[in-house]
This record gives sequence, structure tokens and C-alpha cells, in this order.
Amino acid sequence: MKKKEEIKYLDKEWKKMHAHLEAFLASGDQEELHQFRVQIKKLNAMLTLFERVSRQHGLLKNFKPVKKIFKRAGQIRDAHTNLQLSARFGVKNNAFQASQQQIIEQGTSDFRQKEEKYLKNIKASYKHIKKQLGRIDDNAIAAYYKTQLEQIAEALETPKFTDEMHDNRKLIKILVYNHKLANKALDGALHFNTDYLDALQSRLGEWHDNVVAAQLFASPELNDKPVVTLINKINAGVKRAIKSLATDFMKKATAVEVAAKFN
Repeated sequence: MKKKEEIKYLDKEWKKMHAHLEAFLASGDQEELHQFRVQIKKLNAMLTLFERVSRQHGLLKNFKPVKKIFKRAGQIRDAHTNLQLSARFGVKNNAFQASQQQIIEQGTSDFRQKEEKYLKNIKASYKHIKKQLGRIDDNAIAAYYKTQLEQIAEALETPKFTDEMHDNRKLIKILVYNHKLANKALDGALHFNTDYLDALQSRLGEWHDNVVAAQLFASPELNDKPVVTLINKINAGVKRAIKSLATDFMKKATAVEVAAKFN
């Protein structure tokens, strides 16, 4: 992969991130905040790939200022998600809902006050990263994908629904996010079934979200046992679906894509 290809992709994804941030700062729209964080995840995945398959050390280090903003945005996003979960499961707790709304409003206000600092840090991070980019060998990219898939396959042989499972999702997402970028390097070297892997990571995300939701409603602040029971029942079905999807992982992950099969 040539340096100009890397820079072109970096520019494209960085501009999307910047646009979503500015839109959120202007409107406070939660979807813009969500998309801002998604773009940071995509950029982090890209830089992880570049750093793992090359000698371009320091890319992730120079991305840390952006990830700090990601974490601050996450506090606002979590409160919004908590309100959505409350509405979804019909939980009525005025004190809890008021506290989450307060987190959103205060967090957004604080975020806007730091706008100049955040934009400055993002700009500086971009400049440092762009200077560090260099040509990457296509064979190294293909080897990285194969190694990562084998590592995930080994972990999924006996699925355990612990933090390790959530880590597997992160690894899968890095591969999925980078697939368009890596597609040329993989062509002829490794089949990569994006539909299957995206379906699996989506189910893993659903499982993890349910775990977080159950913890929320089991907390002393809410202590809603019926809702926790319902979530755990739903998650039992999700776990079964994950185990089914995870069977013969390597075979499915490297098969020619058949989108309908995983819908």
C-alpha cells in the first residue's frame, strides 16, 4: 500500500470525524456525537493496522489526544443510552432520569467550553500522524489479517461470555473497519467474509449491551429485578445465536460472501 493511499484514506475519515464533531458542537444532536465516536473508532482501527504491520511506531500515541476527547464524549453518550434503555424497558424513575439528563446537559456545556482546545488538539494530532505514514507491504497486511482471524478462531472454539468475548469483538471490528482499505492487499491472498464477520460482531455487541443494561438496572439506584430478569432472558437467546455463528469460525470468515445467509 502506497503512502498516498494511506493519506487519502486518513484525510477522508478524519474529515468525517471533524464534521460530526462540529455538527454536535453546533446542535448538541446525540446522533452527531455518536457518529463522531464511531469515526474515532474507525481511525483507531486504521492506525492499529498501520502500526502492527509496519515500523510506523507512535501512530497510536499521537492519536491519544483524540481518544481523550472520545472518552469525554462517552460520558454524555452513556447518559443518553441510559435514558433510551429506561424508555425501552418502561422503567419510570424520575430521579434517575433527571440525573441522566443533567449529565447530558452539563457534559454538553463543558464540551462546548473546551471546543477551541479540542479542535486544536485534533489538528495537532492529525499533523503528527500524517508525517509518520509510510508505505506498507501488502503481504504484511494479508499476514496480519490471517493471524488475527486465527487468534479469534482459537478464542471462539469454546465461547466464554466474559471480557475476552468483548475483546474478540474489538479485534473483529478492526478487521471489518479496515476491509476496504486492505481489500487490495487481501485480493488473491485471503478471502474475507465481511457480511459474516459484521453479523458476528453485531451479535457480540448486542450481548455486551445487554450485560451493561442488566448491570444498570441491578444497580442500587434502580434495583429493578423484573427488568434484569427480562434482559437476562433476552441475552440467553443472543448467546445461543453467537455460539451458532461462531461454529466453524475460520471456515465462515474466509468463505466467499453470501450476504443472505447471515441476515
